[in-house]
Amino acid sequence: MHIIKPNRLRCGDIIGICAPASPPASEANLNRGISYLEQLGFRIEFGKNVLHKNGYLAGSDKQRAADLNSLYANPKVKAIFTARGGYGSQRILPLLDYKIIKRNPKIFVGYSDITAIHFALFSKVRLVTFSGPMVAVEMADGLKNTTEERFWNMLMSKEKPNSIAGRAKKPIVKSRTATGRLLGGNLSIISSLIGTQYFPNIDDAIFILEEVDERPYRIDRMLQHMKLADMFKNVNGIALGDFSSCHPDKGKPSLTIHRIFQDMFSDLSISVMSGICYGHLKNSIPFPLGVRVKLEGNKKQLDFLESGVC
Repeated sequence: MHIIKPNRLRCGDIIGICAPASPPASEANLNRGISYLEQLGFRIEFGKNVLHKNGYLAGSDKQRAADLNSLYANPKVKAIFTARGGYGSQRILPLLDYKIIKRNPKIFVGYSDITAIHFALFSKVRLVTFSGPMVAVEMADGLKNTTEERFWNMLMSKEKPNSIAGRAKKPIVKSRTATGRLLGGNLSIISSLIGTQYFPNIDDAIFILEEVDERPYRIDRMLQHMKLADMFKNVNGIALGDFSSCHPDKGKPSLTIHRIFQDMFSDLSISVMSGICYGHLKNSIPFPLGVRVKLEGNKKQLDFLESGVC
């Protein structure tokens, strides 16, 4: 499989900012994120519609798609960072110009609802993208410590990222070793793309999954949907990130998230590991999507076999 890697980012480069889903919670948040980037020596190019509001969307579908298309077409822009997630990325997938994106591969960063665009770009272009912090959210507070170091090394260095260790109190581990291309992100977004042209070929993939603010039975339903659609049939491994605030309604009977994972994955002959510090939580680990990785159940870690940039 031929994979396209974007060129690495350099200090002084122009970073494009767009809002493919919801608008920033506030202009102040966006400005703090921009200040963080500028203090690091980067220059900024805004999409025209970043601050537009259309209900829960940052402007119309055509406006949001046009911003992303224009930033990819602009030769001065070397990377594209998203302002925030929220909802709306799926709506623009048919409007993206994948020919322009393929001719102008560049770094694309975001997570949560942005998972839809990650999947579409890998399916249509085979482009490596990056699950990482967003400008009006995490960058507004300033990245710190090892998360900050890992993020910028990932985008600016050709060295492969450091391994990720699982740290669950009740780990789900199937002691196997598996290699494959890392795909994943937000579970509800991934589940909703099944059966569409934007869901990539997943043979020999390693899935990484996270979720936020969903009841356990809904997590169960999404995973069952994926299993019944044979989405786990040809994958080599599954890494489970954080499932933040995924609690049952007070007073209602429920399976635990841990039990749901056990029921779901116990009969699969693949490598499984939980406890990855990834998702809607502080200091979430950023990483490239589409690169080859090795999931080592015995060591409870995910190893990166290559970098995400060239």
